[in-house]
Amino acid sequence: MLLLAVATARIAVAFMLMPIFSPDLIPAMVRNSILVSLGIISLSLQPTLDVSMLGPGQWATMFAKEVFVGLLIGFFFGSVLWALEAAGQIIDTKVGATMAQIVDPLSGHQTSLNGAFLARLAGIVFIFSGGLSLLVHVLMESYALWPVAAPMPTLDARGLGLFEREFGRLMVLATLFAAPVLTVLFLIDLGLGLINRFAQQLNVFTLSMSIKAFAATAIILLLVGSFVEAITRDILSRPDTILGLLRGLVH
Repeated sequence: MLLLAVATARIAVAFMLMPIFSPDLIPAMVRNSILVSLGIISLSLQPTLDVSMLGPGQWATMFAKEVFVGLLIGFFFGSVLWALEAAGQIIDTKVGATMAQIVDPLSGHQTSLNGAFLARLAGIVFIFSGGLSLLVHVLMESYALWPVAAPMPTLDARGLGLFEREFGRLMVLATLFAAPVLTVLFLIDLGLGLINRFAQQLNVFTLSMSIKAFAATAIILLLVGSFVEAITRDILSRPDTILGLLRGLVH
């Protein structure tokens, strides 16, 4: 049972990092059943291990390694989903909609309207583009590269640099997703600023929020197709990237 728990840790951490698998979205019984079932399958891929020879320190090292690999896989798979939600938050900050944030009943945390919409869109695209199957595929392949019984490997500096680039990539994606909307919103601000200079009695601030909210929503709806294409392309490229990273981290 302890070996099963350690083997399931990698899968559980990877799934928990994905926004669509948060505890508020999937009941605990269903989620745990899926994780344990995948953990049992992963044990069949492992070489024979004599658990009677393992001490507490070795168990702790194995568990830490499994959590690390799960964090790596979950982060690299979920980065594009977080980027799209972050883009929605950036847009709503520019519009001024973050002054009235709502509590998303599915995720359980405060979010803005466009942030919630784009997060939901990213989750739907992840499912119908085969992202769940690809995630399970990468998890099972990772057991061949880093078996449960394998010791904590020496990390390659080149591989560690990929984490830094992935954080930067997340911010770049969020900015690129939001850029078309932000450009229009800045132009609206510029136009209203010129109007306010010649008609100072006009309440431009109140007027701008309504105009920018309408414009942002319209542009986001026009860009939905591009968002879907970008997310699908990114998700399909993730398995090779993650497995290459795992190989690069191990000497």
